[in-house]
Amino acid sequence: MSENFPDHPAALSSTPTDLSLLLRPSPPGAPTDVVRMHPRNGFLLWADLPPVLVLGSSGGSGATTTALGIAGAAAYDYGEHSPIVVDATTTGGDLAARGCDTIDAAGTVQSWLNMTHRSLPSTVIDSCGENSSGVGVLPRGPEALPRRETYSSVHRDLVEAGCLPVYDGGAPVTNRMVAPLLCDSRISLVITLAARPDAVNRLKPALIWLDDNYSQYHLAEAIIVVTRQHPKDGPLVTDHVRKYLGDVVRAVAEIPYDAHLGAGGPISWRRLAPPTRSAYRQLVNLMR
Repeated sequence: MSENFPDHPAALSSTPTDLSLLLRPSPPGAPTDVVRMHPRNGFLLWADLPPVLVLGSSGGSGATTTALGIAGAAAYDYGEHSPIVVDATTTGGDLAARGCDTIDAAGTVQSWLNMTHRSLPSTVIDSCGENSSGVGVLPRGPEALPRRETYSSVHRDLVEAGCLPVYDGGAPVTNRMVAPLLCDSRISLVITLAARPDAVNRLKPALIWLDDNYSQYHLAEAIIVVTRQHPKDGPLVTDHVRKYLGDVVRAVAEIPYDAHLGAGGPISWRRLAPPTRSAYRQLVNLMR
């Protein structure tokens, strides 16, 4: 009987190795793990954080500051990770100027890709600039990536090095450099929106393009972040987006106006106002 029916108890008893696999504890980060409570402000401490791609719905929407804020919050709450903010714009943005408040970057995405052992943690660190919050910053130059390299290989090697990549894709969302990252459903998508009525008008075609090219299911996991960039910016834009897009995307979050961000210089996590730091930490939690 056991030969004809593999599911027979006699057959199962003859394969103790298979049964022992079922009795093993679940690996770290499995859904059955107990979720621990963070000691500060009731934040949840998860085993893993997802990589992040930040795209601007239009120019000046706060993609760079949001990417740095997410990485700073990740370094603050989850110190065992190594957040690296990576410039994924088409020709290089101001990530190095805004992100390196301690040590300037010694390399770029292009020079790092040309290194022999680029997936080693030490190689990544040597190429990055440093931020006082413990965040690495990897800018890019205006030249093209080395032959046959894409941000897919960038992501693969950074993950292999044990980093938590946060990509500053800038604007527009049609940036061809980030296409490999958009195709990876394991990378969280954040779309920034300036708290201005004209910016809301430019958000619609950006969302339509993402829907047409990556489907509504991909967009449904995205988070829209409204950035207040002026002292007079109020909650109207955020309320409007939540009303009309709250059921379309995963969540709508808001970053309050912060004089330190508005100054336009290097960003230090410690110099951000407490409500701003709290908003970035809440944004990181929304990704889980």
